[in-house]
Amino acid sequence: MNWTNRSLLLFSFCACLYGRELSVKNSYDALFHSSRPVHATLHINNLIRQGAIGLTDLEKVRLNEIGLSVHGNEIIVLKSTVLDQIYDTEHFRFFYTLDESSNDAVENEDYVTNMGAVFEEVWSFYIDSMGFDPPPLNPNNDHDLYEIYIEYLSPTYFGLTFGEGSGESCHGFIKMRNSYTASQFNNHTVLENIQVTAVHEFFHSIQFGYNCYEKFWFMEASATWSEDELYDNINDFYRYIPNFFSNPNHAIGTEGTFMYGTCIFFQYIDEHLGGRETIRKSWDYSRDYASPVNDISFLAIDAALQENNFSFEIAYNQMRIANQILSSSENAGVYSYEEADGYLTVVSPPPKEDYFFFEKGDIESIDNYSLQLYESHYYSLSTETPVAISLTEVNGEFSFTSIVKINGTDQWIVKSGLEQNIDPEIGIEWITLIVSALGENENDWDYSLSLSDGYSEDFTFYPPYPNPSIGQSVNFEFQVITEQTIDFQIVDILGQNIWGFSSHYSKPEVITITWDGNNQSGQRVANGVYFGIMEGKSDQKVF
Repeated sequence: MNWTNRSLLLFSFCACLYGRELSVKNSYDALFHSSRPVHATLHINNLIRQGAIGLTDLEKVRLNEIGLSVHGNEIIVLKSTVLDQIYDTEHFRFFYTLDESSNDAVENEDYVTNMGAVFEEVWSFYIDSMGFDPPPLNPNNDHDLYEIYIEYLSPTYFGLTFGEGSGESCHGFIKMRNSYTASQFNNHTVLENIQVTAVHEFFHSIQFGYNCYEKFWFMEASATWSEDELYDNINDFYRYIPNFFSNPNHAIGTEGTFMYGTCIFFQYIDEHLGGRETIRKSWDYSRDYASPVNDISFLAIDAALQENNFSFEIAYNQMRIANQILSSSENAGVYSYEEADGYLTVVSPPPKEDYFFFEKGDIESIDNYSLQLYESHYYSLSTETPVAISLTEVNGEFSFTSIVKINGTDQWIVKSGLEQNIDPEIGIEWITLIVSALGENENDWDYSLSLSDGYSEDFTFYPPYPNPSIGQSVNFEFQVITEQTIDFQIVDILGQNIWGFSSHYSKPEVITITWDGNNQSGQRVANGVYFGIMEGKSDQKVF
């Protein structure tokens, strides 16, 4: 195969920054020694970013097989010059060959035109529907179309996207397979493989235009999310999420194969925290904050979430809860996944760090647990008596959440706070505790847990959501333990009654009520601060 040299300058400065998670040798081995399908874009561009330091002379020579060449420690991108046919669509130029003596030959022109139709569909999805800017074009081209090369690729590669240029925004091109009939791709049809590869790789083209310096985990997780957003019934991403669910003690920004399963984080944002628009705005902020030396991925996502009064930490914590509940039931509320039933065919709730069996009179303390930023520990708790649980922050900031599954129902009770009480009188199927490391001011996050006798609760009131409501209806959830009448009032800052209800409950249950923002007369109330007062048989709670 003949090649054209194109110098690639970007990324050459940051060899010391990105090797922490994914080394040059990691990427080389994935590209040349993997027996399983590989998203090669990650590894190609990791080599480009870091250069050839650490590779043997033989390994450097082998890079020519995948369109790369080494000059000193700088990576040069090579393009094929033997693809003698061109097919243009509205936005793309495809290079291919029908020469049967070439390994690059496609079976027929229909393969090319069908691929062209898919890429135009992908363009419409990103540019017309989601509002992304088109990817930059190579200024040296003599046309205004994005280039795609259809050629022979390693049997383990889906496709490749290369970034070219220098600075925070760069142009690029895509390589697609000349055939998807290898056994590694037999889980889907040829068309389905082209579809998920096209939507994934073209997002990388867009991402390179927004921020060439962006962290790989953000690039790959959001690109994997996009596959299901456009082609919902293929579900190719199902094969990635088991790695994420099985390793909650891996930080969310961990690079390598783990980050493809991190697409579930963006799926959660898509379903509950602003939809596609939030993800697009995350890339807007990535472009605004682009830096060759700083990791701005969390900051960019947080800034987009803040526009809807959420945050990265809220998204992270709620996703971790949803991953334990794993339900599509509307009762799961903000902790649901639309495709939870499908996920359950390949994953289970995250594994537990430990199992606690509490009995009345026990005093148990568990010390010396450690996490890194955005890692989580899940625990299982069994008890037949009320239990008080407290988390002590030894170093760093943590979130501490308990999830109680009500026996025989599709109902869950979620509590957050460093000190909690759980009364099993209501009837509990299981209890899960989640500890997550938050904040950015530590290198290590250490904590301890203690369990002791708790107390019986007549009723428990949980924080309303959403809060603030920003014009939305507000949900109030409470758990009744013993038979009693519950009176609930919403009052303004002057103490005047705005809205309320009263109801008698004869057995333990969890109740959700919704306030639509109207007063008792059905009139819309003014924007402002309101308080809730709930009173039962022997307790009163104010929020």
